[in-house]
Amino acid sequence: MVPKPSGSLLSGARKSGISLALNGGSGQPGGVSLHDRLSARSRVTNLGVVLLLGFAGFSALLNLRYMLFNRSHPAIPQSYIEFNGRTPELLSNSVPPPRTGTDHLNHLVIVTGHAIWAGCDVKAKDDDENWVLEDYQKGGSVKTFYKHIEKGMQLTVEDPNALLIFSGGQTRPNSLQTEGESYYSLAMAANLEVPMIAGSLVNITSPGSSSSSSSASSSIGSLAHANAAVATRQGLQDARMTTENYALDSFENLLFSIARFREYTGHYPARITVVGYGFKKARFEDLHAKAVRWNTKGFLHNGERTFQYVGIDDEGLSDSEATAQNRGEKLKAFNLYDKDMYGCHGRLREKRIERNPTRRFHPYMSSAPEIADLLDWCPAPNSGLQGLYPENLPWDARVIGTGWGRGALAVKANSKGNIIPDTRWLQIGREH
Repeated sequence: MVPKPSGSLLSGARKSGISLALNGGSGQPGGVSLHDRLSARSRVTNLGVVLLLGFAGFSALLNLRYMLFNRSHPAIPQSYIEFNGRTPELLSNSVPPPRTGTDHLNHLVIVTGHAIWAGCDVKAKDDDENWVLEDYQKGGSVKTFYKHIEKGMQLTVEDPNALLIFSGGQTRPNSLQTEGESYYSLAMAANLEVPMIAGSLVNITSPGSSSSSSSASSSIGSLAHANAAVATRQGLQDARMTTENYALDSFENLLFSIARFREYTGHYPARITVVGYGFKKARFEDLHAKAVRWNTKGFLHNGERTFQYVGIDDEGLSDSEATAQNRGEKLKAFNLYDKDMYGCHGRLREKRIERNPTRRFHPYMSSAPEIADLLDWCPAPNSGLQGLYPENLPWDARVIGTGWGRGALAVKANSKGNIIPDTRWLQIGREH
């Protein structure tokens, strides 16, 4: 008798591991082990292979996209070392600690450089012949430059918590002096009252005074003070004023001065005052301060503003000259920075190259490591406000401990201040 053919495709010797798994065995006594079921050969159609490869490729693309484009913002830093930058140990070991008495300084006063003082006689400071100038600066601008210096000195003397920084780099091909150093030299030559670090025993308001500091081991020749282009005084290291020697434009005047404050004191300022031309006020307040995310509308606990701009313009300008000056500021500076807030594209980049004839590189990546990424930030061209630096900064409200929301303030008031603050708000960026 001929056996009846089975209607199943999975019958007899052609049963696969899949059929065994589905049917629970081969029909023989004892069944088939799990290992045999899983290791048995099975058929996979071309469609199945395509689907499997498709799913694998799609998964790989999703993972690749996540790794390349999904940049999550880092958590609020809890300490100095959690920022991306760090001062190389060899550099740290070769500089002294911040001077005693600088730990309480919190007010950065910036005088922006515009030219280079190169005169030998301070009495002729109003003479263009004693300055290295652009053609458009001749005929009265040098008087305004000196007024900027005077005002910066005055503000710093009046505030014992202030550090004055004259900012400006080696911008001219016909002079190796920096704008910042030349302003400092003129300030000293003019015998203006010099702001001193609290507790200093040095009096440097006159050339003949001596220093009680043991570190002042070098002597100054009796004729050295005759050159008003070079600042020479015993005890200059105790003055609450210094220079920033690398800025090539107004944006760098602000950013690099913040970095120089960190370099000099070991911490960042809580408030900033800029002294410069009045017609540049909008550029600093509306563009530069926003680019570094500095709060221009805030107040400290004692009521002092976090940002101020003191504007002093040339005297004696006619209405038409003032109008032309404002128009030039709008077209040649404000509008350019409005689109390129970090000055790293187009004409603003070209200006920096033109103003750096001796190929100077600033040191602030190492000396102000917490803002190394900001110093290197350059968004896409014409990005404007959309290209603002997005990461944490040492002066962010939540980082320095002032970022209390309304709910947190209410809890603080109800508990009479007896609460533990979020550790992410600990102040950072201070050397100990």
